[in-house]
Amino acid sequence: LVKRNSLLAKEPYFSAIILSAKEFNLNPIILFSITGQEQNFVPINSKYANKIANNPFNVFHSWEEYNTDIKDSSEIAARTVLNLCSDMPKDADPFKWVNRKYAEDTNWWKGVESFFKELDKLTK
Repeated sequence: LVKRNSLLAKEPYFSAIILSAKEFNLNPIILFSITGQEQNFVPINSKYANKIANNPFNVFHSWEEYNTDIKDSSEIAARTVLNLCSDMPKDADPFKWVNRKYAEDTNWWKGVESFFKELDKLTK
């Protein structure tokens, strides 16, 4: 996140995302990967970075339509991912499965999965 000049590497964003992931027993890398696909990890120099960082998951369509705070949006994103996975077949790709209802772009999952693999390697 620091290498990408991401506002999400700073507080309160980083800790809020980690805590939401823990609360829902979800790997936090999944949530960060979604922010990578949705908002390029919210670069600090982005014109609306302080507003985008409140909802970098674009829950309820977009950060513009639903501008809340990072705690709320990360909890909603985590809950949504878990709910969407509740009926996932064992042989399904979880990123592709979540894509069915999380995003309008049918290739959204490819970006999220790619970010996940990249971030996961860095944490090993």
